[in-house]
Amino acid sequence: MSQPQTIEDKIAAKIDQSSVRDIAVSAPKGGLSFDNASQAMDFARMMAISSVAVPKHLRGNPGACLAVVIQAIEWRLSPYAVANKSYSVNDRLAFESQLIQAVILQRAPIKGRLKVHYSGDGDARVCHVSAELKDGELVDYTSPPRGRITPQNSPLWKSDPDQQHYYYSARALCRRHFPDVLLGIYARDELEDSPHIGPDRARDVTPAKTIAEKLDALAKAPTAAPSEIDVEVALAQADDELAGQASFLESETPEPDPLERVRQRARLDAVKGIRRMAPTSLSEAERAVYLQSFDDAKEAEDE
Repeated sequence: MSQPQTIEDKIAAKIDQSSVRDIAVSAPKGGLSFDNASQAMDFARMMAISSVAVPKHLRGNPGACLAVVIQAIEWRLSPYAVANKSYSVNDRLAFESQLIQAVILQRAPIKGRLKVHYSGDGDARVCHVSAELKDGELVDYTSPPRGRITPQNSPLWKSDPDQQHYYYSARALCRRHFPDVLLGIYARDELEDSPHIGPDRARDVTPAKTIAEKLDALAKAPTAAPSEIDVEVALAQADDELAGQASFLESETPEPDPLERVRQRARLDAVKGIRRMAPTSLSEAERAVYLQSFDDAKEAEDE
């Protein structure tokens, strides 16, 4: 009697051996060079049956292995190195902070490496990170005081707090000045106990329908044949609709000020102690509002 196939056997049976043989070895591209998606998928299947060569969350999981392979291709790193710096956190793929620093150095448009220095002690200690861009511009980031950073799930916050503070600040600098480098990528400590990240925690921000849209929908709704109309029911529905429209009119609020988000950003940056410098992504009008709001927040804080 034949033994039942394991998940590893089923995955191995789907690997195209001829496709795998054509994968070239290339040091500049993270050790391997893929010519097409089929090669990447076959390699992901091989990773999924690699046993101790990959973490448990990737064993028998070709889909997750393919995600790791694609990230490794984009980052020009070894797929196995990326795999062994990955974690499964709250049903999401997360990465070790050390790997994220390597990605920043590999892909960010900077010259040399990030510069870091610290000021203050204990919970008041802050981390200053700066970098020189390839066009010569200098960018920097100053973290909030250590005591105000949450969550602090990484054990490095206790065993080597300055190192973890640097990891936090380097990620923040990258996400502020070149967000494309870490788009959709999170460190393990960012996902643990985080209530704000992931589709399962998304909040519905669909705008409420205007009165005109509601009236249009009522006008386009199919009407029942005369013989099917119940007069009492129709009158009751009309009363409900009128009451609903009156309630909507009373509760309708004016359109939000489009510059309010800029003011909120400036106030938040001022509270965090970030250097007075408007983000480059803002228009001239938005920069003026940002700087004025920043100064107002600073004056209020000094008082």
